[in-house]
Amino acid sequence: MWVTVVPFVILLAFVQCQNEDRPIITVSGGQLQGTTESCGLFCTFYSFKGIPYAEPPTGTRRFSNPVPHSGWPGVRDASAHGSSCPSPDMIPTENEDCLFLNVYSPSLIGTRPVMVFVHGGAFSGGSGDVGFYGSQYFMPENVVIVTVNYRLGVLGFFSTGDRSASGNWAIKDCVEALRWVQRNIIAFGGDPNNVTIFGQSAGGAMVHFLTLSPLTAGLFQRAITHSGSALNSWALQTNPRKYADRLAVAFGLPTADTAGLVAGLKQVPYRDLVALQEGLHELDVPLLLRPIDFAPVVEPADAPEPIALGQRPIEIIEGGFYNPVPMIAGFTDMDSLLFTAAEMAVNPGVFNVFNNNPHFLVPFFWNIAQGSPESTAVSQAFKQYYWQGQQLSAALLAEFSVFVTDHQFAYPQLEMAKRHANRSPVYVYQFSYDGDLNLMKQSFGITLPGAIHGDELCYLFDPKALRTGEIPQTSHAITVRDRMLRMWTNFAKYGNPTPTLDPLLQNTLWTPISGGTINTALDIGQNLVLGSNPIASRYNQWQELAGRYANNIFRV
Repeated sequence: MWVTVVPFVILLAFVQCQNEDRPIITVSGGQLQGTTESCGLFCTFYSFKGIPYAEPPTGTRRFSNPVPHSGWPGVRDASAHGSSCPSPDMIPTENEDCLFLNVYSPSLIGTRPVMVFVHGGAFSGGSGDVGFYGSQYFMPENVVIVTVNYRLGVLGFFSTGDRSASGNWAIKDCVEALRWVQRNIIAFGGDPNNVTIFGQSAGGAMVHFLTLSPLTAGLFQRAITHSGSALNSWALQTNPRKYADRLAVAFGLPTADTAGLVAGLKQVPYRDLVALQEGLHELDVPLLLRPIDFAPVVEPADAPEPIALGQRPIEIIEGGFYNPVPMIAGFTDMDSLLFTAAEMAVNPGVFNVFNNNPHFLVPFFWNIAQGSPESTAVSQAFKQYYWQGQQLSAALLAEFSVFVTDHQFAYPQLEMAKRHANRSPVYVYQFSYDGDLNLMKQSFGITLPGAIHGDELCYLFDPKALRTGEIPQTSHAITVRDRMLRMWTNFAKYGNPTPTLDPLLQNTLWTPISGGTINTALDIGQNLVLGSNPIASRYNQWQELAGRYANNIFRV
């Protein structure tokens, strides 16, 4: 008897272990079978990848609002990512059927805070996959992580500027993903009533757009924007018809009949459409100092589908017509060094472009006419302030990069933070740590000091595609990573990144800004240093010039 019973018991235990390794859960679309993965010694978590949250945006659904996914038969294997959305990078895994998300959870029982990450990539590249966004380091902090794919470039942001194609399909994809989270995240051990959205670069701008959209009421409770907001010079396309007409000419379609144009473009293979997007080094004005060709737009009032953005972001903010959620907003101290160094390598004449066209230094969103005395005054002031009026050259790369950092990221982030703080708590940071996990900087071979665009994400996620080896466990970078993770997940849990004294956080109590000024900010470097605006002198220079010369609401 013993001989027959024991093998049966062992077999039963083995089957149960296998089921635990490959858990099956039920969501609105059907059943999903995930995997169990490691997050360190005695630490495991559950992974569910490639979950479709909307119907494929193909055929007649191209250039239309997303539709909730209708489901699948049987048990869907959720062990691998779904297709990434088409981009100029021509990633082998791309397909127009790409509206997938991924969920990572330390437990399928109970309810815990949910953090939904929106990836960056200049609105035209990237995905939510583990190549850059491995989420295992979040798991010991007891939160659920969701990463999202959304339509990119022309497929995500094409607009005719009228009701034929109102635009912002990618923003609406993220809205649909957040609705999916509301319906389903409890099955993964998440709390649908405690959702934080966060994103970096264009993903940070997308997060800000989501806070401004009437479609997102009740879908999230907090927001974190890294190096990106809807107020950035590159974030809002104010002339979408120009790029719609360019596509019409390229494919021999009518320019006057926008309905016919859209119908024709729905027949064009997606790869042919994507091939006509402008690359970052092909823009008329380099370095993202003007709007990206296919980017968010203000939708027409008579759009046939629900509108994600009906006014300019600054008008929505000043009018108070947005979701006043607690927010973290910040940038890296040398954010734009990634772009200036790359541009210099690809286009060695880039400095002469600015020497010969000083109006390019004038913020696009200040609406100052080229050739005007105001344009000359602003460009001369910037040249004198940042590089003492010298002719730009490679020798001034660091100084020029500081100016572009302020132009592209720091100033609009602070302007956004200051305005949102009128209605909700806003915590401002600068990430300045330069250490073993600054993997973006290392991958580009940049040797100038400072943290560049995307470096801070390597202190939250595991970017497997950038890793060349393990860093020593004694590295201070691991402490910085632990601090970032603790503060970001504290914010997701409590709406406050430092709710109590914590030795890991050096007993820092990070306070939000107040009084409509950037009067406090956290510098995340070798240590956590709470002080005033870390770029106060530079910010004041921008404020002074905006007050004197800007022809728009930025005067406020």
